[in-house]
Amino acid sequence: MKELLAGALLGISLAAPPGPIMAVMATAASSGRSRESILTALGAITGDAVWLLLALLGFIAFLGDHQRAVGLLGLFGAALLFWMAVGALKAARDGIGTSSLRGSYRLGFLTVLTSPFSFAWWLANGTLLIATWGWAGVAGMFASLLAYSFLITYGFRWMGARLRHTASSVAYASVLMLAGFGIYVGLTSLRMLAQ
Repeated sequence: MKELLAGALLGISLAAPPGPIMAVMATAASSGRSRESILTALGAITGDAVWLLLALLGFIAFLGDHQRAVGLLGLFGAALLFWMAVGALKAARDGIGTSSLRGSYRLGFLTVLTSPFSFAWWLANGTLLIATWGWAGVAGMFASLLAYSFLITYGFRWMGARLRHTASSVAYASVLMLAGFGIYVGLTSLRMLAQ
C-alpha cells in the first residue's frame, strides 16, 4: 500500500506542473470539449508509458550519453509547441469554438514523447520508481495520472460553463505557456546540439 501511494504522489509531481498538455486540456475542457481533453491526456499518459518502457530497457540511459539525439528530438518538440501556440492564439482571437488547435490522443502522445522535460523526468525518476516501489508504485503513478486528468478536465469544464470569459482567458494563457515552453525547449535543444 505504501508503494502504491508513493507512486501516486510521484504521478502527481509529473502531472501537476502547468505545461503544454495542461494548456491544451484546459482550453478544450473550458470550452466544453471534455472528450478532446481526456483523449489528449490519455495520449500523454501513453507517452509516459513509452518512456517507462524505454527506462526499463535501458534506452533512457543510452540517450543520456547521446545529448545530440535528445537535442534533435527536442527541436521537433519545440516546433510542435510553437504550432500549438499559433493554434491557441487563433482560437483566442476567433473564439474558442472555431479553434484550429484541437487536442487529440496523437497530440498528447507526440508532445510527451518529444519533450526533453519528459526525458529528464524519466531519466531522474524512472529507474528510481521501479527499483524503489516496484510495480505497485508504477500502478499508483498511472492511476493518479488518470484520476488527475479527469479532475482537471471536469474542473475546467465546470469553470468554463460558469464564467463567461474563462475559455478565452484560458486560451490566451495557453498561448503564453505554449510559446514559453517552445522557446525554452528550443534553446535547451540547441545547447544539447552544441555540446
